[in-house]
Amino acid sequence: MNQFFKQTGAGGQLVALLLIFVVAFIIGTGVAFVPILFGYGVENLVSQALSQVITFGGTAFLFSYMFFGNPVENLKLVKPSKASMTFLATAAVLLLVLPASDWLATVNDGWHFPQSLEALERALRELGETSQQLLEKFLLRNDVGSLIANLLVLAVVPALCEELFFRGALQQTLVRCFKGRHHVAIWLTAAIFSLLHGDLFAFLPRFMLGVLLGYLYYYGRSLWVNAAAHFLNNAFVVVLYFLAAKSVIDVDKAETLGLPFVVVLITFVASIALFYVAFVRGRKKTEE
Repeated sequence: MNQFFKQTGAGGQLVALLLIFVVAFIIGTGVAFVPILFGYGVENLVSQALSQVITFGGTAFLFSYMFFGNPVENLKLVKPSKASMTFLATAAVLLLVLPASDWLATVNDGWHFPQSLEALERALRELGETSQQLLEKFLLRNDVGSLIANLLVLAVVPALCEELFFRGALQQTLVRCFKGRHHVAIWLTAAIFSLLHGDLFAFLPRFMLGVLLGYLYYYGRSLWVNAAAHFLNNAFVVVLYFLAAKSVIDVDKAETLGLPFVVVLITFVASIALFYVAFVRGRKKTEE
């Protein structure tokens, strides 16, 4: 059986990965809805965390074990070189990108379907609003215990589990499918990453984040690098909503930064420059 998996080509690996994901998704969704059977709400934190672990983390580890035998090595769960400086640069790049991501969210929200598809647009927007309302049940709590729990379930767990699946498993498999074309694999994975979050009118900012995470994984050569960026992105939202729940800031501020476009442009250019210096140039020097 091990020999069979080792001889499977990239296309077969991709099919297997998707099949494992579908099965894990069904199991994970079932776990997420178990609390309802016992009279609890869908906002149960433990079941949500377990669902993420099974669906994304479980898929990545099982797939890597089946086809490569060593998930830690295959998924690049290794300490990055110059870890302290790498994580500091990752945080700086992520913070510099946030204004551009916020601007894209505003642009994305302004998307409209043709009049003939108005009913579809309304249904999709209502679905997105329902998801947002459910998320706010977790986020709009003003005690420290809830803040810690939210950081764990909505920042730590998704950052690690989603990165294991999307970058560690899917992106690398697509690289093999496209015969080493990393850029194609990164952008396609980012699109899938954004679409699977289920909100078309928030596609652009998540797509941008997915592209950044993909390049961090490629140039950082450690899953901990892009997982750290993913954590910081989610933790930023969690903390903003916590401050809104504490009435420190207005709740609308938790949804959009509303910075001038010139600030968005300057910070975005600065993020590209910093990324090149900290990651691209570093990889080139190592390869040389």
